[in-house]
Amino acid sequence: MKEQDVVEMLRHYRHDWLNDLQLILGYTQLGHLNKIEKKINEIMDRSSQERSLDRLNIPKTMVWLYQLNWRSPSFQLQFRSFVSDEGIIIDDQSLLTRLQKLFQIFPAYQQEYQEYQGILCFKNEQHTIHIQLIFDLNWEHMDQLVEELRDLSFVKQVATEDNLRIEWQE
Repeated sequence: MKEQDVVEMLRHYRHDWLNDLQLILGYTQLGHLNKIEKKINEIMDRSSQERSLDRLNIPKTMVWLYQLNWRSPSFQLQFRSFVSDEGIIIDDQSLLTRLQKLFQIFPAYQQEYQEYQGILCFKNEQHTIHIQLIFDLNWEHMDQLVEELRDLSFVKQVATEDNLRIEWQE
């Protein structure tokens, strides 16, 4: 990682933490204890998500995901890891390349001015890491998007029942 990337990451972290602390201070001054509790729980949940992602030992992917959340006006991802086996090894570069391919496709199907909230899930099933990327269904030309996603060699399934769910294994 380049030094400038580290500086930028620290800058964004500091900015986010200061925003959270300012909100908590404001809620404290107004006596809104329920909002203080809610904000603290959000911070704890976000920290727990980051810790579970860190345990996967995928530093290149983590940096890219954090930068995506900070740089992209259209995409925000949450992370969920249900991997309990510390012995699981994920090819960090392969995972990063696959995520980048997906996010190269998405812009062509975005609705104008739409913000896409997604969840990236990691699950350990039978000594294999199963990954799901989940978004709402608010995309342009959904049939074409699904077809293009299914054409990617690593994608095992694309489902669109309640949401757009892309699945593959690492």
